[in-house]
Amino acid sequence: MNRSNRIYCLCVFFLVIIFYGTSWAAFKIEGLPQDPDWLVDEDISSKVDGWNKGMIKCDPPRGGYNEITEYQKVLRSWGYKARPMSEIKDLLPERHYEMYSHPEIWGTFRINETAFEPVKPRGMMWEKFMAQTEKNKKEVYLDEKGWMRNYKYGIPFPLIDEKDPKAADKLIWNYIKRYQDNDRYVRMDISTKDRNGHERHNLILNRRMQFSGRVRVDAHTPDGLYQPNPENLDFVYATPYIAPYNLRGTIPLYYRYNDPDRDDAMWVYIPSIRRIRRMSTNQHQDRFPGGLDWTYDSTEGFEGHVVRFNWYYLGRKELLMPSSSHSHAYYNPNGHCNGIDQYYQKRNCYIIKGTYKKPINMTDLVLYLDPLLFSACYSVDRDMKGRDWIVQLICQGRDKHWFYTMYNDSSIDILRKHSTRALFAYSGAEDFVTNDLTMDTLKKDFLSR
Repeated sequence: MNRSNRIYCLCVFFLVIIFYGTSWAAFKIEGLPQDPDWLVDEDISSKVDGWNKGMIKCDPPRGGYNEITEYQKVLRSWGYKARPMSEIKDLLPERHYEMYSHPEIWGTFRINETAFEPVKPRGMMWEKFMAQTEKNKKEVYLDEKGWMRNYKYGIPFPLIDEKDPKAADKLIWNYIKRYQDNDRYVRMDISTKDRNGHERHNLILNRRMQFSGRVRVDAHTPDGLYQPNPENLDFVYATPYIAPYNLRGTIPLYYRYNDPDRDDAMWVYIPSIRRIRRMSTNQHQDRFPGGLDWTYDSTEGFEGHVVRFNWYYLGRKELLMPSSSHSHAYYNPNGHCNGIDQYYQKRNCYIIKGTYKKPINMTDLVLYLDPLLFSACYSVDRDMKGRDWIVQLICQGRDKHWFYTMYNDSSIDILRKHSTRALFAYSGAEDFVTNDLTMDTLKKDFLSR
């Protein structure tokens, strides 16, 4: 081989190395050693039966990986093999800081700071969403019951006056109608771990469909609202269980109506008796089947009915928030938290508290909201004695349309050292229609026993 051919081959070799090395670096922070226990995406299958197989196949979000958010420049890092966590004590909620400062209890963790504003552009969908947000300043309002009226899509209340007695009520609506796709299909492994390190896995699917706040135009969405909608629904979601065998075929189905006076409808199909049963609306404070650390009200930080709470504005605080993170699943089999090596950005967050009007298992939920995206990357739930009880971390990636993706979520019972972790193998829309979220369809699609 002559000199020119050798040079050509070397160039090709280095280009291949750079390409694959850069692709891998999309979710491996360069320049910092990884904990050997940390597993990412397909690697998780070595520890979780059923991961990256069958219905839980590990795929990118529907919109594809967002190269801008996946390749962020790390400014500083704290935690495992990085700077001490004590430096950012004031940039994390107190309970989260305490967890990350004790890797001997909760597992190793690392926070990588990036700059929020350079994570652009945000795409045509976002621009459309923000254009409608401008109109909402004059069109959307709260009625005497605190229910939102005259809403299609966009951020309902972009201008928040901190002295407004309804500031917290407006902020929780901003959270509920945050920027997201019309519907969602999520494949996930839900693992629970107790204080003795015993772990159990549930493979679950999630179908969710919004009837308002729909940014993407489709055959049923002329202007942000799904049509037809004779039941006046706000959203519907279902969470079919596909493993383990004793829960396989169990299908919780949840309806929320766009009506402050109408209770949610909660149903569950129980395969052992082959019957559909209606659940009491008082069960919204109960945990999900399988001993999980989420209640029906607290998934993703908050999923409750607004009028069941009194809302209080607690102020603002600058925090490091994983609101523009990787769209990749992280897992530490020896820890309790997911999202263990993610991107965080400094954000001047809103803090609000929801207090139950009729407490059953909980008294309060505290949410920390991003000031632009209104996502809740942190939440803290309090028990009947008013003690901090359930601590959540929700790391949120962004696809090419800037719709948020879910790949890492943790819910930690800090009182009994029990945790539930969600690993999402896929997060994206599937163009669902109403019939896709009926119990008959779900039973057929998921081969319920």
